[in-house]
Amino acid sequence: MWTIILSVFLILSVILNGVFVYCSWNSIKKMEQLEEWVTTFRTQIDNVYKRLKFVDEKNLFEKDDDVGFVFSELVRIMKEFDDTIQ
Repeated sequence: MWTIILSVFLILSVILNGVFVYCSWNSIKKMEQLEEWVTTFRTQIDNVYKRLKFVDEKNLFEKDDDVGFVFSELVRIMKEFDDTIQ
C-alpha cells in the first residue's frame, strides 16, 4: 500500500518539476527577447536624438519661439524616456 502512495507522489513530483522547469525556461526566453527589444529601442532613441542635434547644430530651432518649443519638448520627452529605460 505504501509503495503505491509513494509511487503516486513520485510521479506527481516528476510531473510538477517538469512543469516548473518548462515555465522557468519559457519565462527566461521571453525576458531575453524583451531585453533585446529594449536594447534595440534604446539604440534607436539615441540615434534619433543624435539626428535631432545634428539638424539643429547651430541652435536655430531652439531659439525660435514656436519651433523651439516643439523641439525642446521633443528633446525633453526623449531624455525622460531614455532615463526610464536605463
